[in-house]
Amino acid sequence: MRIESVTAHAFGPLHGRTLPLAPGLTVVSGVNESAKSSWHAAIRAALCGEPSSRHRPWQGESWRVAATVSLESGEVVTVDRDLNDDSCPDVSQRLGLDRTSFAATACVDQAQLLNVLDAADGLQDHLRRAAATAGTDGTVEQALQRLTAPVDELRDAQNRLREAETDLAAARLEHSRYLDLRTQARSAAAARARLAVQEHSAALEALSARVHRIRTLQERFGDSPPSGLAAQEELTHVVNRALAAWRAAPNPRVLTGPSAATLEGELESLPDFPVGETALDDDLRVVATAYETAFAVAAAHNERRPSPSTSAEPSVLRGLATRLDPAAGARLTTASIEVDAARQFQDEAAANAARTQVEADVAAVQVQEIAMPNPFLRNALLALSCLTSLVGLLLFLVDQELAAIGVIVAALVAGIGGALARGNGPARDAAVSFAAERAALATDARGLLFVADRKLAEAEGQRAVSLEAVRIHDEAAAQCASMGVPADRETLWRLANRAAWEAEHADLVSEVARCEKALRVELGARGKVDNAMPTIDLLIDYETDCKVRARQALMAAQRPLLAQALEDRLLAEATVAEAVAAHSRALSLLREAVAAIGGSGDRPEDLLRAIAEWQRGWDKLLREAEDERNAWAELQALLADATLDDLETSLSAAQTHHAYLAEAALRYVACDPVDPALAASCDSLAATVAELARVLPSVPDAEEAVQDAVLVLAEVTAEVEAIDLASRYLAAAQEKVHSTIAPVLEDTLRSWLPVVTDGRYVDAAVEASSLTVRVCAASENWHQAARLSLGTAEQVYLLLRVALAQHLATEACPLLLDDVTVQADDARTRAVLDLLLLLSADRQIVLFAQETAVVEWAKERLGERDVLHELHPVAA
Repeated sequence: MRIESVTAHAFGPLHGRTLPLAPGLTVVSGVNESAKSSWHAAIRAALCGEPSSRHRPWQGESWRVAATVSLESGEVVTVDRDLNDDSCPDVSQRLGLDRTSFAATACVDQAQLLNVLDAADGLQDHLRRAAATAGTDGTVEQALQRLTAPVDELRDAQNRLREAETDLAAARLEHSRYLDLRTQARSAAAARARLAVQEHSAALEALSARVHRIRTLQERFGDSPPSGLAAQEELTHVVNRALAAWRAAPNPRVLTGPSAATLEGELESLPDFPVGETALDDDLRVVATAYETAFAVAAAHNERRPSPSTSAEPSVLRGLATRLDPAAGARLTTASIEVDAARQFQDEAAANAARTQVEADVAAVQVQEIAMPNPFLRNALLALSCLTSLVGLLLFLVDQELAAIGVIVAALVAGIGGALARGNGPARDAAVSFAAERAALATDARGLLFVADRKLAEAEGQRAVSLEAVRIHDEAAAQCASMGVPADRETLWRLANRAAWEAEHADLVSEVARCEKALRVELGARGKVDNAMPTIDLLIDYETDCKVRARQALMAAQRPLLAQALEDRLLAEATVAEAVAAHSRALSLLREAVAAIGGSGDRPEDLLRAIAEWQRGWDKLLREAEDERNAWAELQALLADATLDDLETSLSAAQTHHAYLAEAALRYVACDPVDPALAASCDSLAATVAELARVLPSVPDAEEAVQDAVLVLAEVTAEVEAIDLASRYLAAAQEKVHSTIAPVLEDTLRSWLPVVTDGRYVDAAVEASSLTVRVCAASENWHQAARLSLGTAEQVYLLLRVALAQHLATEACPLLLDDVTVQADDARTRAVLDLLLLLSADRQIVLFAQETAVVEWAKERLGERDVLHELHPVAA
C-alpha cells in the first residue's frame, strides 16, 4: 500500500493544505511550531481515524482529513473522513491489520518513544501489544480478562450443597439417634425389671438359707453352748510362741576382713597431713618451662656453630658459595649426549634433504623432456572435422555423392589428427604430478633439516653453558682448598654469617641466664636455696620433695576412710552379738515348750521334730473344738435381730412379692440380654425419647434439598468448565503467536542492528514466552534492551516496529515515523537514515524530523523515488 497524498481540511493548525508523499522515502523537516506532529497525526487519522482531542482544529467546528491510497492490486482508495462523525472504514484492514495493530507497528510518534524510556518494560509491552492485536479488534489479554468465571455463584452453589448435605446428615443422625435411644429405653426397662427379679431372688435365697441354717443349728445345740478345751489352748499358745521366737531369731553371720582391733592399729599408724606444696604450681611451672626452653634453644644453636675457623672475608665466602655448583658435571654430561643426538639427527636430515632434492630435480627434467601438447591445434582439427562433416552431409543432400565421400574422408582424417594431438598429454600430466610430489617432499626435507640445525645449535649452546659452569665450580673448589675450607655451599654460608651467629648465640645465652635467675628466685621463695647445686638439679630436687609430700598427703587422706571402716566394723560386730543372744533365747523357749508337751531333745532339729509330732496328734481335737465354737457363734449371729418365727413370716411375704416381680419381667421376654447397669437410666431415657420425637427433623425433606443443590451446582460447574476451556485455548493461541513472531524479530534484528549501532551490537534474542528483548555487544555481553542508553533503546524500538509491520501486514505497509533519531548521535543518525532509505525500496516511509543533520543527509542521499519537504512555522 502507498499513500499518494494527505489533505488536512481542518486538523489542528492546518486548514486546506495538502502534503504529497513520495513512493519511497519522504522526509518532512521543520522547526518547532511547523506542524510536523500535526501532519503525522493527520496521516494516521486519515487511515484509521480516532485522533487525539488535542488535534482538534484551532478555528471552526469542522474537523476533517482526506487521503488518497494506492494498493498493490492497482486499486486506488480515496478516504474523506469527518472526524466529528467518523463512519469511514479502517484503511489499515486492507493490510491485514486494524487501527490498533497499525498504531502499534507502523506508526511511531514522540510520545511512544518516551513511553519506552519511562517504563523499564516498555519495549516488551509494545511488542506484546503489536503481536496480540494483529488482525483483531482486541488483545488476547483483554479476552482473557473478560472471561471471568462465576466464582461467587460456584462458591454459593458449593456452600448450598454442603449445607444441604450437612442438614441431611444431621437429620439422618438424629433419626438414628432417636431409634437407638428408643431401643436403649426399652432395654433399660427390661434391665430394670430383670434386675429387680434377680435382686429379690438373691434376697429370697439368702432369707431361705438363713431360716434353714437356724433350724439345723438349733437341732444340733438346742439352748446349751459347746464345751471348750481351755488347757489344750494354753499349751498350744506356749508352743506357738516358742516356734515364732525361733523363726524370728536371726542366724548369726560370720564376719570377714580385718577386725576392729586391726583397723584401730592401722588408723594409729597413718602419718599426719604434710606441710608444703605437693606439686609444682603454675607460676613455677611457667618459669621452669621458660628456662628449659631457653637452655634447649641455646644448646641447639651451639651445635650449629660455624666451623672450621677461617680468616677469609664474609664476601669472599659468599662468592665462593655462589659459584659452587655440584650438579654442573651431570648437566655437562647430559648436554654432551644431547649434542651427539642432535648431530646425528642433523646428519640424517641432511642426507634425506639431499636425496629428496635429487629426486625432485630428476622429476623436473623428465617433465621438460615430454613435449607440451598444443591445445589450439587439437581444437582446430576437431573443428575442421565437424565443418567438413557438415559439408559432406550437404553434398549428399544435393546428390554430389563422390564429392561428399571425399569431404567425409577428409573430415575423418582431421578428427583422427585432433584426437592424436593429445597423445602425450596423460604422460605429461603424470610426470607433472610426480614432480610436484617430489618437490613437496624436498621442501619438507629442507624444513626438517632447518629444525635439525636449530636443535644442534641449541644443544651446543647448552653444552657451552654447562662447560662454563663446570669451570667456575672447579675454580671455586680449588680456591676453597687453598683457603682450608670445605667446598660446601651450606658450610660456606654459615662461615660467612659467623658474626650474626655469635651475636644471636650471645642473646640466647643471656636469655638462659635471665630465665635461670628467675627460676632460682621462684625456688628461693618456696624455701629451696642452694647456690652450690646446679639450677636444673635444684629444680629436680624440689620436684622430688613435692612428690614425697604428695605421697604423704595421699596416705593421710586415707584416715577418714579407715575411721568409717572401723565404725562399720564395730556396728557389724555388735549386730552379730545381738543375733547370737536372740538365737540363744529362742533355743531356750523351744526347750521349755518341748518339756511342757512331754518331749525331749537338745539340738534344735530334735526339738522341732518333737513339736511337729505333738502338733500332728492334737490338730484334730483343735479343729473339732474350733468348729463347735464357730457354729455356736454363727447361731447367735443369725438370731441376733429376730426369732425363728419372725423370719419364717418374712420368708412367706418375700415369696409372694417375688411372684409379682417375675410376672412383670415376662413383658420384656423378647428383649435381648442387656447390661444391668442400664436399669438406673430407665426414667431419663424415656424422657429423652419423648422430647426427641417432638423435635425430630424430616429426612425426606433433607434429601430433596440435597438433590436441588446438586442440580444447581452441576449447572454452575458446567459454566465454569466452559470458561476455563476457552481461557486455555486463548492462552495457547497467544503462546503460538509469540513463538511465531519471536524468530522473525530475531532474524530481522540480527541483520539491521549492527548497521544502526555502528557495529556495537551484533546479535539479538527475543524470549518467545514474554517477548523480552536482549541484545549482544561485540564483546559477547548480553544486555536487556530496556536498560540501554536513551538513543540505543529508541533505535532498537524502531527496528522492532519495522520488523513487526513487515511480518504482520499482508502487503508492504507504509511507516510513519516522527523524530525517531532525536536521541542518536551523528554517526548513528546517518546509519538509521541509510537503513530507512534501504527499506524504502519496497515500502513507503514518511519521516518527520527537525534536526539539521537529517535535512543535510536528505539533500545528499535522496533519489528520484524520494522527496524532501521543508515546512515553515504555522501562523498563530
